[in-house]
Amino acid sequence: MNSLTTLERPAPLLQINTLLAREGFTCKLLTFLPDSEALLPESASADPQLLFVVDGDIAIHAEGLTTIVNRGGTFLVQPGRTTVVSARAGEPSRVLRVEIPPRQFVVPQLITPRA
Repeated sequence: MNSLTTLERPAPLLQINTLLAREGFTCKLLTFLPDSEALLPESASADPQLLFVVDGDIAIHAEGLTTIVNRGGTFLVQPGRTTVVSARAGEPSRVLRVEIPPRQFVVPQLITPRA
């Protein structure tokens, strides 16, 4: 007798919602399931990114160093570095990821008054 076992697809460990994408600024809300670990997705920006912990506590593993960031805390992610984020047990952790566009220097036009 043959039996067929159907496995349900597991829920993703990381959910990403884009909150803002305008004029080079990008803000995404990353939601990590409790007691999960995920690789921080690559950014299109070549500049550092800011992680702000909205809810929960996370551990950030980058370059052999682990940093615990609690609710209300921030962490600066350097570009081109592999970063893994772990959510602590208990409840989901939500992190706001802010990507800021490169600085642009604008030289204003000088207007002289006419006599």
